Amino acid sequence: MINREMHQWIHFYDRHEKLTPSQIAVKLKISESAVRRHLAESEYTGRKERHVQSVLDNYKAHIGKLLSSHPYSSEQIFRRISENGYTGSYSTVKRYVRLVRPVMPKAYFSLHFAPGEAAQVDFGSCGTVPCGNINRRLSVFVMVLCYSRYLYAEFIPCERQEHFLQCHYNGFLEFGGVPGRVIVDNCKCAVTANRRHSEVVYNPSYLDFCFVCGFKPDACNPHSPNEKGIVENAVKYIKKNIVTWRSFGSIEEANSALGLWRREVANVRIHSATGKAPCEMLEEELKTLQALPVHTPECAATKPCRADSRCRIWFDSNSYSVPSRYASQPLTVKAKTNEVIIYHRESMVAHHRRSYGRKEEITDPDHRKELRDIRRKANKQNLVRDFLNIDSIASKFLEQLEQRELNAELHMRKTVVLAEKYGREAVAEAMKDMMRFEVYRSEYLENRLMSAQRKKPQEGHLHVPKAEDALNIELKQIDLSIYNREQS
Repeated sequence: MINREMHQWIHFYDRHEKLTPSQIAVKLKISESAVRRHLAESEYTGRKERHVQSVLDNYKAHIGKLLSSHPYSSEQIFRRISENGYTGSYSTVKRYVRLVRPVMPKAYFSLHFAPGEAAQVDFGSCGTVPCGNINRRLSVFVMVLCYSRYLYAEFIPCERQEHFLQCHYNGFLEFGGVPGRVIVDNCKCAVTANRRHSEVVYNPSYLDFCFVCGFKPDACNPHSPNEKGIVENAVKYIKKNIVTWRSFGSIEEANSALGLWRREVANVRIHSATGKAPCEMLEEELKTLQALPVHTPECAATKPCRADSRCRIWFDSNSYSVPSRYASQPLTVKAKTNEVIIYHRESMVAHHRRSYGRKEEITDPDHRKELRDIRRKANKQNLVRDFLNIDSIASKFLEQLEQRELNAELHMRKTVVLAEKYGREAVAEAMKDMMRFEVYRSEYLENRLMSAQRKKPQEGHLHVPKAEDALNIELKQIDLSIYNREQS
């Protein structure tokens, strides 16, 4: 195709160089007919598109009227024009409707809020952060008062129920009060089900929290983030000013930087929507906020679990120890943002700091000590049983050990070892001798047994003659005449 520049070169060679059409064609490497055609045109008109006759041409005006009256679907339009005689395919109608359908621009109402009326909350993803022995996703919780635009934000290692509730309460503490309602999206922490034309089903834990704090939850419609546009913009504002240009070594470091930025930048700047600083407008809004709850709300997630035979429960890929008496027992875990509490029925049995690593073992030394005490008691019971099994006299020997305030456990252990080495009968005889002399110590028993073993006569060495000595043996000749006499 000859473009505008080629068209200009054709006229340049014709007017200024005085070249013939054939010479111009050779110079520009195009056909002579194309040169003659463009010389006949004083202005460049471009390529003329060919119009292909379509069975839809007679119905295009009717389709335009249908689309202007109502946003019909392609299938509905196909059925309407088919009733009027259209014989083409549905795909032809679908392609044409996609080209000519008018684009409906999105329009939104500007929302206005009274002081203390509402706050909006949302989560935002901000990369990763080291937690224990792994990197976890770094999320940010944002709560904004709709009237003053005062912003509270907090970095969290995961978006779970306990973090959602605790961040709410932390935001109320910073505001100094509770708004009338909190606008949330459809996250599982707040909403269990939200279908159009049906009532919203809220998370029971979130409803309990709302009742304690005294605000009303207000869920947005599905796929309608514009209904909480204030907090959506706040999340973008945080990502742009805090997250995109820096990284953090821990959650504590991230929250320290975020808190400083909120106090010195976010809440003291002149807000574009209100024309005032959020911290100044908060003083006005604070008068209309509800009072903080008298009792601290329960910001925790509860779930059932079962301890294993090694006296531990597993939560969030980490193990937490429990007392040995609760091994293999059904328990309940109450997880908060910084601690894990374990219950057996109504009684608290363990309390641990929460770990956000993976495959970590969190152990209370007292739980191990209790297990060691139980094992030590069991070992002592087994030792007494083995000691008494030596002989009936062993019980009297044990009574004397305990009366004389000796270390009975040590002497019993040594005596059981002697019984395995020298035999129970020998040890029983030695114990009788010791009791006759009123000596009750394992050292004397051992000495008595060793002495008795030394008194046994030693067996002589077996003499094996040499092979050559066997060849020098002389045997007497036997007199066989005695057999002849007996026969006669």
